[in-house]
Amino acid sequence: MSLIASRYARALFEAASAARAIDAVGEDLGRLEQALENVGLRAQIMEPVTPAELRARTMRELASGAHQLTRNLVEVLLARRRWEILGDLLPAFEALVRVSRGEEVGVVESPHPLDAEQLAALASTASGLSGKKVSLEQSIVPELLGGLRLRVGNTLYDSSVATALEDLERQLMAVPII
Repeated sequence: MSLIASRYARALFEAASAARAIDAVGEDLGRLEQALENVGLRAQIMEPVTPAELRARTMRELASGAHQLTRNLVEVLLARRRWEILGDLLPAFEALVRVSRGEEVGVVESPHPLDAEQLAALASTASGLSGKKVSLEQSIVPELLGGLRLRVGNTLYDSSVATALEDLERQLMAVPII
C-alpha cells in the first residue's frame, strides 16, 4: 500500500464518516477493485498509452451508480493523474474502518490448515490478548513443523516447534562444557 493511497483513503474515510456513508463507500471501492481484476479493463485504465478520454470515460462508467463521494474521488484521481492508486485504496480504507471500529486483523501461521472452530478459538484468544476484536487470516507454513505463530498488529506470539528447537539449541550452545 502506497503512502499516496493511504492519504487519499484517509481523506475519503473522513468525508465518508462525516456523511455517514462508510459502508456505501467501502462497497463502492470493493466493486472498483473487483472490476480492476479484469486484465483488459485494468490495462485500459492503468497503461500510460491509453488516451485520457478513454480512461476518463471508463473510470466514470465504473463509478456510475456509486456514492457521490466515490464519484468525486474518481474525478480527483483523474484530474491529478493518480488512477494507479485505485488498487491500493480499498485495503487502506478498510484498515481505517477497522481502526475506527476497534478491530484488528491477525495472521495465524500453521504447518497445516486449521478448521473453522480452531480459527474461532484462536480469534477469541487473540481478542483477549490484544483487547480488540481480532479476525484472523490463515497462512500455511510447512517449515513450522508443528505449533503456531500468531501475529496481531506488531506483536508475534510464537509457539511453533521450529522456534522451540531453535531456543533449545541456543540454550545448549550457551552451556559451558566441563
